[in-house]
Amino acid sequence: MVVGPRLPAVPGEGLVEPQEFAFSVISIEPERNPRQRGSPSRRPGMQEEEMEVEDVERREGVQAYEDENEMHSRQTGPRKLELQAWAADELSFTAELNRVITFITRPQLSCPIVLSPGETKASQPPADPPRWLLCAEDWLLPAADTPCVAYSFSMDGGDADFLKTVAGLGCEVHSFDPSNSNASGGHLGNSLVSSHGNKGVVHRHKMWLEWRAPKRRKQKTRGNRGGVSQTLADIMAALGHHTVHFLYADLLSAEWRVFQNWIESETLQSVHHIVATVHLQWAGFEVGGTNEEVLRYWFSILQGLQASGLQLVHSSAGESGSVLKETVEHVHSSYTLSWANTRR
Repeated sequence: MVVGPRLPAVPGEGLVEPQEFAFSVISIEPERNPRQRGSPSRRPGMQEEEMEVEDVERREGVQAYEDENEMHSRQTGPRKLELQAWAADELSFTAELNRVITFITRPQLSCPIVLSPGETKASQPPADPPRWLLCAEDWLLPAADTPCVAYSFSMDGGDADFLKTVAGLGCEVHSFDPSNSNASGGHLGNSLVSSHGNKGVVHRHKMWLEWRAPKRRKQKTRGNRGGVSQTLADIMAALGHHTVHFLYADLLSAEWRVFQNWIESETLQSVHHIVATVHLQWAGFEVGGTNEEVLRYWFSILQGLQASGLQLVHSSAGESGSVLKETVEHVHSSYTLSWANTRR
């Protein structure tokens, strides 16, 4: 943009008065080169044209799953995810992956007193590292006179130990599983019912986590994920909760877009502890781009979580496998991460 005190002379029209300002805007579209550092062919999750696609997972060698709705990164919100700089001067899968793995395998907060899976009594960290841990330092736990709230988003009973722990702590517990036929009704009015003061009881909902704003999504049944999807902020509002003390999430590769929603909507300010599994075998729902772009996006999400106040307490590697369909020695395809919010 060029700003000047006056416009240039126009034949037959004279000059613009000196007190007026003129603006000239020049926009130069850079050449797109997917291998050029800093100029990816598209940001992860973006596509050249807005389109609707059938609800199927792409086959081997094809771009990662693109959902039927518009991409989340096209939405507007209170803040935008900040993409981090590239890990090296030249695009490098190894460099991008190394900083992601380093981030998710090195705890940032030391907790001498913890809650282990299935346990309700705090103790020292066990000799055999468990799948997850909750930091039980007094300053990180809800006060005795404060109602405790816990959410769990999981399928196939993978959260059983978490539910046992938080129910034993006397929390008001809500479990969300879209495949649960015994849960309450699948629409918002029936599925989300406030139950304040109902301690130790697990309330089950046939619902799943959403990462798009309501105007950008369609309520549509998809396979065995029947029921309604809502953002975490919407669920908390419907249940009348201002704080979630403990949250468990195994979102089957949707975690990256959900994390982005939490960062951009600033929902994380209201969550104290998070146990979540991240999946690395493929890019994730609505995440696209080259392998290097995807890894850069993942690292940006992790940095956003940290900037929101989350510090890694514990990391547990899942089963061996590939990362973005690449076999990498000593790297696993999933990790379960335990965070505590130190800025609440």
